[in-house]
Amino acid sequence: MASLRSLTGVFGLSFLLASCGGSGEGERQQADSLATVQETPGTEVFGIGGKLFSVPSPTQTALAIRKAGLKYQKELTAPLEKGDAVSGKAAQATLLGVFGADLSYVTVHKDGQRALATMQAVERLGGRLELTNAFDRALLDRFKSSMGNEDSLLRLSGVAFRAADQYLKNSDRDDVSALVLTGGWIESMHLSLADPAAMKDKVLMARVGEQKKTLAGLVELLTATDKEGAAVALIAGLKDLSAEFEKITIAYKFEPPVTDADAKTTFINSTVAVEIPAEQLTSITAKVAALRNMILA
Repeated sequence: MASLRSLTGVFGLSFLLASCGGSGEGERQQADSLATVQETPGTEVFGIGGKLFSVPSPTQTALAIRKAGLKYQKELTAPLEKGDAVSGKAAQATLLGVFGADLSYVTVHKDGQRALATMQAVERLGGRLELTNAFDRALLDRFKSSMGNEDSLLRLSGVAFRAADQYLKNSDRDDVSALVLTGGWIESMHLSLADPAAMKDKVLMARVGEQKKTLAGLVELLTATDKEGAAVALIAGLKDLSAEFEKITIAYKFEPPVTDADAKTTFINSTVAVEIPAEQLTSITAKVAALRNMILA
């Protein structure tokens, strides 16, 4: 069983990640008890630098991969020993995001041994970034006791997501938050696209296509928060990737949301249709791989 200290490091980043969101099927996705409104199913809305960003949930991405019938492949996750070798705040923060996305992937696929090893790597790397005090004991104990319960994991993910966001905002560390988000988004894209079988699943590919807006937001966010110029190469790579996403056609069909005031819950009913030309999908996959290799170099 993981120690409380290990879980603290995990929560400090695991739910601050960007990963593929939106179902394309108009699912009625329920927001948690904190009354957060989800702009698209499986996303969280939070603020950095005075702006709101809609960031997909890493757990929802892992669930979508599993639902698509893709084989669990532990070797797709990042080498954990990289966490002990990487230096510099920007490199550490983006790798922390990568590990967080991997944690969701291995946990949803019930690989407890790998999850524990990932937690330990996160603890060590998070400690170097001083991200090990983001959550109180009650939240950590609740999550620790729910590790084997998928429904509880999903319910608590939104709580943990905003707790980490608030911790970084209170610490005036928007640059670290943005880099963690970016690293997690890149890794989630990698996990969604690395298996060629993914391209046959229309729902999963729709989720990938919907990242067009999220990617534009990440570029804007990194550009605004990178005061030290540490993310210049990463921003350039993301802009290059964004040019491929611009060729994706997305058609939204708005349906009014339904709010249950008593339950403090809003249901999002809008649907989206995404068309990704085969050549763009191939190019996107290659550029995501290049960005991930940059982080792991």
